[in-house]
Amino acid sequence: MHDPTPAPAGADGHEDVLWRPEARPAVVIGTAFLVAALLIDAVGPGVTMAPTACWGCLAAVLLLVLFPPRISLAPGRLLVRGLFTTRVVHTDRLSALQWPADVSERVVLTDVRGTRAQLDFCLLRANPSLWLQLEADARESRRCGSLVRGTACLDRLARRMDEEAARSVFRSSGID
Repeated sequence: MHDPTPAPAGADGHEDVLWRPEARPAVVIGTAFLVAALLIDAVGPGVTMAPTACWGCLAAVLLLVLFPPRISLAPGRLLVRGLFTTRVVHTDRLSALQWPADVSERVVLTDVRGTRAQLDFCLLRANPSLWLQLEADARESRRCGSLVRGTACLDRLARRMDEEAARSVFRSSGID
């Protein structure tokens, strides 16, 4: 399993999480597209400068579109930086937390302002500090009464994270 790499906290106090396993497929797909296009050109009319530049630009656009968002966390705030947007979800003022475990591995967070963000469960599992901060903020939201939808999902998610942590300890100790 590949681990996301946490970067040091920036000047704004947010800890950046780079999700490299999701970035690799974007790079592979963009590169494969470029190689396939150049191979088709080589078999057909031949590789020339104009079509090669065009294919390179299309491959770069494909890479940018597929590249995953950058996630940053600070107490009470989750920043999701996408290609053109940055969303700030106030995790200490969540109104909803959705995790349809039987359907999706995505956790959807919505704050009281209506801002939404999606996190991959694998990201939470691979970054215990991210999960612990998110859980503390969500429990604060529940304590304050703003978390009106998703308390059962939060409890189920906490149980699953505890199970994953226990499995990890058993695997590393050789107990499997």
